[in-house]
Amino acid sequence: MTEFVQEYAALRWTVVVAFLFASAIVVARLTAPVFAAEYSSPQADSSGSVDEVGAYHESDAAHLIMCLVMLAMLVFPAEANQHALHGVLTAMTVVFAVLLVGRIVEWHNNGRMLRADRVVALGYHAVAAVAMLYAMSGHGAGGQGGPAKGPAIVLASLFIADALAVVVAVSAGYRHHWLGHPIGARSNPYSGAAMTAALVPHVVMDLGTAYMLIAVICG
Repeated sequence: MTEFVQEYAALRWTVVVAFLFASAIVVARLTAPVFAAEYSSPQADSSGSVDEVGAYHESDAAHLIMCLVMLAMLVFPAEANQHALHGVLTAMTVVFAVLLVGRIVEWHNNGRMLRADRVVALGYHAVAAVAMLYAMSGHGAGGQGGPAKGPAIVLASLFIADALAVVVAVSAGYRHHWLGHPIGARSNPYSGAAMTAALVPHVVMDLGTAYMLIAVICG
């Protein structure tokens, strides 16, 4: 992976800029009082606004962590401590899995219907963490070995397909949720723009993860 990333410098720094842009959007969403106020208001959504804003914040936080990890791998491809990155990705995978199980148990014990977008969002981020963990396998002991190319190609194809599906859904005016993210404007024009912007980090994560997997395949 390191050789591929360093060889194609223009592509590498383009991906870095994309991750920085996605991180800025996520930070803005997590700290914006307008976003929190609208989705915490009783008028925001009759199906349970508290659950909905919680789902978005979980996805945003997961996007931010993944972006920071990938930025470390791209900005310092040779200097980054592989054991530390492997540990962070392992911890992320465990945390996402625990959150997913905890969410199911919580909703079951409270007698409430489990929101599909919260489950799918956590599942997506768990898969992304596993994909990155798989991409790094074999790089902790002298950089030898590495993952098999077949599964890496399949995973990269899935992430690319998901990114394309999001772009098509937004372009077609699809109004629903996609892996925990809402698509389409709501009653408030600001909300519609903010919700569409929320998909940018998701697409960047898709393409960035695919890029890292392709780097493993080609490297």
